[in-house]
Amino acid sequence: MLPYIIDFGFLKLPSYGAALALAYAAGYFWIRKNHSRENFDRDFLENALFYLLIFGLLGGKTLYLATFWNSFGFDFVSRLKGAFSLDNLKAGFVFYGGFAGAAGFLFFYCRLKKISFLKTADLFSPAAALAHSIGRIGCFMAGCCHGGPTDSFLGVIFSHPYCQTAPELIGVKIHPTQLYESAGDIVIFLVLARLYRRNFFNFEGGIFALYACLYSVLRFVNEFFRADSRGAFFFGFSQAQLVSFFVFCAACVFLIYKVRKYGR
Repeated sequence: MLPYIIDFGFLKLPSYGAALALAYAAGYFWIRKNHSRENFDRDFLENALFYLLIFGLLGGKTLYLATFWNSFGFDFVSRLKGAFSLDNLKAGFVFYGGFAGAAGFLFFYCRLKKISFLKTADLFSPAAALAHSIGRIGCFMAGCCHGGPTDSFLGVIFSHPYCQTAPELIGVKIHPTQLYESAGDIVIFLVLARLYRRNFFNFEGGIFALYACLYSVLRFVNEFFRADSRGAFFFGFSQAQLVSFFVFCAACVFLIYKVRKYGR
């Protein structure tokens, strides 16, 4: 675990930030390599990718602030100051918030440019899974999004004083849930990339819906092993698990409807 790749005191390069940059680059190059099959305009894709990053970060940060709003202070003013403190602005993002922000932007941008949103989302979905897998490695290096105590041989110990692991779990063997999800995202990427290149579905949106299905299952299961702060729980399930359930149901309904209408 290495919170900073470079640490000269006056100059620090966070591992998490470096992983995000690498994740963006990997997704970008995958899209560049595969966009010509559907005759996508290069300028459209590059503009979309740039703004997707911005709206993804804004969405992730917005849901993070909404989720932990009550923990930032005792009244509105103190919470507002705490929410927008330097520490909270540097860290703390919620994936589903970022996903919603990026998908929402892409939908309206495609409408503006009169380009199929579902066809574009199919191209972007494998890249998103690939980027997410790299991003979770950044989480592991920072010590955030960690798991609970375990005796498993897969367990790891975080001990760096700058890590974002819960204080009571520093020095304790815990589940490396970041790596569980990273490995799962790599598998999802390989599946989606192969199906995309083989034109597996006869309709637009199939790859995007399958990505939503597969990731929601991965996230739902992985949440059982996590022990970091994730906001309120509902009926024994975390916020992410409830979102995963509804995403899975919506994606399955879409796939079933499309397959019945158009065939696979």
